[in-house]
Amino acid sequence: DRPPTQTLSPCVADPDRWVTAGDDPELKTLCRGCPRRFVCAKEALDTPGIEGMVAGVFVPKEGRGRTFALRQLQSLAAHAGLAQQPEIP
Repeated sequence: DRPPTQTLSPCVADPDRWVTAGDDPELKTLCRGCPRRFVCAKEALDTPGIEGMVAGVFVPKEGRGRTFALRQLQSLAAHAGLAQQPEIP
């Protein structure tokens, strides 16, 4: 018998990196492989002012890129049944 292993999300070890690193491809890869990705997307949608790398999506502080990123997060959460599909105007 092996002792149980606890797998933490990569962002837990260094959460500030996910906010300050910008659109880092390495962080995207780590997020996209994380088992919490879809839950993380939903939690981000419920967090006012969220920015940084979330669920493999870079969320800028403002502008059109932010709107697009939030739609991507909503789509990810919806894919897992945690939110409604985003409306496309």
